[in-house]
Amino acid sequence: MEDKEIALRLKAELICSGVLHIPREISIPFPTSKSSAGPGAGGESIVVCFSGKRVKVPISRAKGDIELRAVEDKFEILKDGHAIISGVTLLPTLCHAPGQAFVSLGRSCKMKCLFCTINEAGNKTKEITVDDAYRMIIAASEKEDFQSVAITSGIRTTVEEQIEEIAELISRVREKLPDVSIGAEPLAIEREHVKALKESGADEIKINLEAANKEIFNKICPARDYDRAIEAIGWAVEFFGKGHVTSNIIVGLGESDDDVSRSLEMLAKIGSMGNLRALRLNDHNRNRLSHILGNDLGLKSERMISLARIQNDIFEKYGLSASNLKTMCFPCGCCDLIPGIDI
Repeated sequence: MEDKEIALRLKAELICSGVLHIPREISIPFPTSKSSAGPGAGGESIVVCFSGKRVKVPISRAKGDIELRAVEDKFEILKDGHAIISGVTLLPTLCHAPGQAFVSLGRSCKMKCLFCTINEAGNKTKEITVDDAYRMIIAASEKEDFQSVAITSGIRTTVEEQIEEIAELISRVREKLPDVSIGAEPLAIEREHVKALKESGADEIKINLEAANKEIFNKICPARDYDRAIEAIGWAVEFFGKGHVTSNIIVGLGESDDDVSRSLEMLAKIGSMGNLRALRLNDHNRNRLSHILGNDLGLKSERMISLARIQNDIFEKYGLSASNLKTMCFPCGCCDLIPGIDI
């Protein structure tokens, strides 16, 4: 098997189900990432780079089938005791992502989507206010590897208040950092919500579809509206333009490959790029998801690669490029297989 294919398969495996064992004798030269949202919510993770790819993976100091081993000034990755990738480096994060100040306002959400663990992860830390987030972003902007800003939020009170807070933060950051790319990842349910974020100074936006079909969406996001999510993505393209809008589709919830393909194409037709996000099961969401959806959950690495190739073909068909984005998940590249880069 060629090194390129080995690296692709390893990244897919780490994303879908991997935990990287880092022996205690290996010193990590910077703080690990502790996220309150996203695939690693509530856990400790690190970004590893190999063969032109990078992946953010949960770590264990105790055990694991996939292991990091020090070799001179770099590392190699072992699987079942055998080295499979050499020349591995570790990459620090600014705020959640390499090169990006990716901040989440708040540490709680009342929407209670079944896959999300923000409430469990966030109850260990205090709420993040607009002032807190602004200070974090400005501090990150002074670091050498700073490139861009991304802002998301849970819904603590109302959707409108969430939009107002994100817009206020974007406006303040835009005034201080006029030339920096800023992305927003809100829950938007009105056309005016999207317009407000664009007018506040955002360059890119991510409005998440979450599931590849309406039936699954209604089960896992009972407080939200599937058709309104699609409508909001259309408003986003109207205000931000084709190729500046993305949307997470969580894969591994029991959907079919055809469901995923149809959703990707539906989004691409209106000018948005679907971002395939592997479901991460953990002690907080496993039981509630299996109770509603059954036990056939999660994503195998081979299926992830197959779906990413479908995604890549759809992007090419509609003239979309993940490499043109400056903020949020595609340029970060740590939690997904990126069309045109990994595939």
